[in-house]
Amino acid sequence: MSPLEPLDPADPPRIGPYALLGRLGAGGMGAVYLGRSPGGRTVAVKLIRPELADEAFRARFRAEVTAARAASGAFTAPVVDADPDGPVPWMATAYVPGVSLGRAVAAHGPLPEDALRALAAGIAASLETVHAAGLTHRDLKPGNVLLALDGPHLIDFGIARAVDGTALTATGMILGTPAYMSPEQAVAGPVGPASDVFSLGSTLAFAARGAGLFDGGAPTDVLRRVVYEEPDLSGVPEGLRLLVAACLAKRPEDRPTPRQIVGIVERGAAPLTSGAWLPPALIAMIEEAASVLAPSVTPTPPPPPAPAAPPAPPAGAPATGPTLPFPPPVPAAPPAPPAVPDPGRRRLVLFGLAGGAAALAGGGTGLGLWLAGDGGDDPKKADGKPQAGKQETGPALTDPERPLGTKTTAKPLWTAPVSEPLVQLLREGDTIVALSTKNMWAFDGTGRKKWGPLAHPAELSTGAYGGGLVATVGGGTVYGVMRQGASGLSQVLRAVRLDTGAEAWTVPLPYETSNQVSVVGMLDGRVYVDGTASTGGFDPKNPKKGFTIASGPFVWSLDPATRKGWQVILTDPEVKYPQGQLLVPSSGTSLFWASRQTDGSAQKIAALDVRTRKLLWEQPSPGAEAAAGSYDVLLQGRHTPWRDGPYVSAGGLFLHVSDRLHAVDPANGNVVWSSPEVPLKTVVASPDGKTVYAAAMAPTALAIRVYALDARTGAVRWAGSVDTLEQGGGGLPVLQSADDTVYLTAGGHLWALDAADGRARWTYRLSTSVGSGVLRAFRAGGGKVYAMGTKGLVALSATGR
Repeated sequence: MSPLEPLDPADPPRIGPYALLGRLGAGGMGAVYLGRSPGGRTVAVKLIRPELADEAFRARFRAEVTAARAASGAFTAPVVDADPDGPVPWMATAYVPGVSLGRAVAAHGPLPEDALRALAAGIAASLETVHAAGLTHRDLKPGNVLLALDGPHLIDFGIARAVDGTALTATGMILGTPAYMSPEQAVAGPVGPASDVFSLGSTLAFAARGAGLFDGGAPTDVLRRVVYEEPDLSGVPEGLRLLVAACLAKRPEDRPTPRQIVGIVERGAAPLTSGAWLPPALIAMIEEAASVLAPSVTPTPPPPPAPAAPPAPPAGAPATGPTLPFPPPVPAAPPAPPAVPDPGRRRLVLFGLAGGAAALAGGGTGLGLWLAGDGGDDPKKADGKPQAGKQETGPALTDPERPLGTKTTAKPLWTAPVSEPLVQLLREGDTIVALSTKNMWAFDGTGRKKWGPLAHPAELSTGAYGGGLVATVGGGTVYGVMRQGASGLSQVLRAVRLDTGAEAWTVPLPYETSNQVSVVGMLDGRVYVDGTASTGGFDPKNPKKGFTIASGPFVWSLDPATRKGWQVILTDPEVKYPQGQLLVPSSGTSLFWASRQTDGSAQKIAALDVRTRKLLWEQPSPGAEAAAGSYDVLLQGRHTPWRDGPYVSAGGLFLHVSDRLHAVDPANGNVVWSSPEVPLKTVVASPDGKTVYAAAMAPTALAIRVYALDARTGAVRWAGSVDTLEQGGGGLPVLQSADDTVYLTAGGHLWALDAADGRARWTYRLSTSVGSGVLRAFRAGGGKVYAMGTKGLVALSATGR
């Protein structure tokens, strides 16, 4: 059956210089035709529906055509001609002889694992090209992926973005295909490159299972599942399950970048054994699609061509390891900063994604949550010579390139089986509390289960994914926000006894409409919760003002003894759509508050007095201006796995990461010291508050640099690098400090570093569904460290024995 359908009587015989040979398909934006130029070039011509062609649409479509030309790459269909100002706008792209992934799977079932790997790398390479041009696809799905003999091709990128801002979106309409949307797209929140990565995960799962993860039911039901439910990945091959799970992380900043995806696939690819990357049945379908390239509309299919042998490497070229089963993609490099208009502002829009799935409410997970990239600042040039104005790194102990790794593997003390992936671990005394998105358990120091599973459905929009802030523990009680009711929209703060697992009490959240709720931590015996909310009423002090609505980030403080507290919605008259993030220090009477505009601009920090509930001071975020102008910093900024105690304070100072680490005096907001200029990912203070440990990605993204800084002065005590290449690379670093040990995790591996000099004592392979993201089911103390292992909750000694 030919992929080409005859023209309808209403179809034009020609568009621009292209004679139309037939229809390739149609959608909500218009129809796609096979066209041929006078010189014989065959193209796919998209004709926009006339009713969409108002002046506002034309302006956006014109900009998208210009950007799409720049995004053309090896595995996207390049734009060859367009007329956004014609009677009806149209665009022509090179015709890719292939079949859609949706049609291929419908005809012949799921793809084999080798083809899935090639599919993942090919689409990721296409996305990197598209994102480098400043575009977001917004509708990546099986129907927009073409399978061709030379690999997968991504089509129809950028068109949905051209419609944004017109009448179609003025009332909050969500554009895209519900079952393949990201959580932030499903609630009409800010959408950027990471949204396409989520859609890639859903598309790969479809190709592996033969059915979509979120298919079925009304669109509203599909969107609810996308936002709140964890998908069943049991049908995805084990070798790809972690990668797909990482792509499907609910928070944008937890997803790998397209470049990281290509690297992960290349490292795990099998050696090339033939020129074909698809099964024979699909190759036959592709050859049939290619038959329309002949001059006749209904040509006789040519005999199947022999697969082309891969080109031999140049003589003397070094071996590069496994290759992909189609010519490896060579993504276009991101454009140099001078070539991008308004670089600082634009990069904030592209990479400053709001955390969580309910960003439309005006809230988010706050300041400095940027997804890891592959670049980074390095005090040396590529030739190894120091840059002008900079000195050598000094003694070997403070050299960030000093190797810290080890070959010693730790032996687990015990493993406790749990039935679900863990999203957070808490510890008090000799008791460990393990939490999934649905339940919680408690174990003693020997691994014996004390109680559980206790049903505890977490607030998923940011709870399990917004810094691992499902719950906190203190005074023999676990405090966590839990969803209730058939709709799951009602939320309460719940207290559970640590010794028995019995529910002590529940208190409704102070705002009926609350999103992105996180239990941040405890200070002076009070529990602190943040999120976004809206409320309305009459101001008794200003009755003429009438009924008003306040919405934005909120802070809720509750005294567990009296179950009473206070709450405040923090607004900023200078910021239209503020996002805020609460950070709870280890001691004192001030909370730290970091806020920004939805697009990442207007970054501020403030101190909130817990006694008066008023801001002590507020000022622009130190280093924010430099971070806004730095491509590397935006890609590599802090991800904040936790927001309490040693992760935000040390020695009475607030710890704030922007372009580097800044120690801020909570009394007046003055910067006491700043670290070396390094785009750090995460920080943690030692238990005594005298040392701050920080981690950053090395420029190659195959190592993690760790720094120990004096908490009083910021002086570097030691530094070094942990090589992640042997462990497969990738993964965002997470740090904890306990028992004279610095624990580092990244990419599903754990290292125990000596706090005195940073040298690794041992390493251990963990099992985590976020091998390319952040491991938050991780807790240290009492001479042990706990994490999610291959068979459940695993405990290891600080000594590794």
